[in-house]
Amino acid sequence: MNKEQAAKLKKKFGKKSLSIRIQESDLYEYNPAANMLLMVICLGQRRVKENYDDTWVQEDCPKTAEELVGWCDMAQWRLALRSKMSESQVWRYLRQFEADGVIDIEGWTDTNHMEHRMYRIVEAVVDEHQRPEQSENVKRPSRYKVKNS
Repeated sequence: MNKEQAAKLKKKFGKKSLSIRIQESDLYEYNPAANMLLMVICLGQRRVKENYDDTWVQEDCPKTAEELVGWCDMAQWRLALRSKMSESQVWRYLRQFEADGVIDIEGWTDTNHMEHRMYRIVEAVVDEHQRPEQSENVKRPSRYKVKNS
């Protein structure tokens, strides 16, 4: 398949998946831990299903299974295990992601007074941070902060 045929197929079948766009973005450059957490959230997002009858949703959750599509509702301890970091570090990154506009966070308290949080990646922000190209010659920012004298 030549480049022209590949470009036609890409245009016909739409844009890249969110996980690929995260990987091809310049978000959190040189910070593999932050990138890993963002990928875990992406992979943990609830997906569209034909039938939501058998989908588990906590009884007192304010959202239905259909409304949870696009949200990651993993507990922070699970996010920490999957991203290979501490819960406190996960929470620091989540607050940073929210401050940067990369994720939305919603929360609720169940009948046992336990707090729950849900995370949704803001795709428009990921799209704004796409590198202009994916090649070995792509311009990347400096890994080290430059001090002005």
